[in-house]
Amino acid sequence: MKTAFHIVWTACLGMVLLFIFSSCPAFAINFEVPNKVSQGRGFLVKIEDTAPFSGKIIWRQKEIAFTAKEISTGYTAQVLLGMPIDAKNKEFVTLTVNDKKITKEVTPLPVKWVTHKLTVAPKYVEPPKELTERLQKERTATKKILATISSNPTWKLPFTRPVKGTISGSFAARRVFNDKPRSPHLGTDMRGAIGTNILAMADGVVLLAKEHYYSGNAVWIDHGQGVISMYGHMSKFAVKTGDKIKQGQKIGEVGATGRVTGPHLHLSLYIQGVAVDVVPFFRTNPLEVIGGPTKEEPRPQPKEPAAQKAKTSKKYTKVKTTNKTK
Repeated sequence: MKTAFHIVWTACLGMVLLFIFSSCPAFAINFEVPNKVSQGRGFLVKIEDTAPFSGKIIWRQKEIAFTAKEISTGYTAQVLLGMPIDAKNKEFVTLTVNDKKITKEVTPLPVKWVTHKLTVAPKYVEPPKELTERLQKERTATKKILATISSNPTWKLPFTRPVKGTISGSFAARRVFNDKPRSPHLGTDMRGAIGTNILAMADGVVLLAKEHYYSGNAVWIDHGQGVISMYGHMSKFAVKTGDKIKQGQKIGEVGATGRVTGPHLHLSLYIQGVAVDVVPFFRTNPLEVIGGPTKEEPRPQPKEPAAQKAKTSKKYTKVKTTNKTK
């Protein structure tokens, strides 16, 4: 038979245990963040749990909402973030789920960017004064596009390479036009003949398809969660503003419109407004977050015609046989 003391003691113990466990934050979610990322690189954060969840990531004062998807082992969510090209100090990623928070730090690694000296028409270095209003409108439109952070992600890794051409201009190269320094090259130049098809890197919605002074005929595509791709200097459009597109779909053709030295595709990738090197996204997972800048590649040499190659090979064989006879 329990005494009054045992009853009171048991009740008190229960209250103490209840207080202890209710005061401890139960946060069993797995939150993966790389601890080092090179300047100008995009990186992936992953959130996993055994139960459904939703929340947001806070990165450089931007909020990116997400909802987990069910997989065979539970539920998972992924968010892409970008490290600025001039980042020097540690940055912090904060995960918020059910009023619980986890913050992790990311250290930026320095990158030695290349410098390009280019010669273009003088009007593209010092635009005529009558274009001031137009340029301001284009800058405002671009700024609005890059501030877009829609809730539903449509991207998946790896991205589709828009053209097969080699890299002629690396990301974040310091540009000097007609001996006058200008802003870094916030994109990657890829070789392509005029008329070459340009393919969308991922599913998305066309935010703008329009001719701009510097970018020429250009297309901006929203892939969700602030992931925006831009394709410049096109000769033709194959999509229009508002179109929903699929990964690998033709969106235009390579050209030489705007400020260019020859036909090519200028390709940019922005993540919550931060320009990052797009080339690592074409490779298979995992996404490479350390390295840079992407190396430029020499122009491919034309292949020897098959008939000429066979003739050369036959001639070489004949000479070789004659030498052996002697």
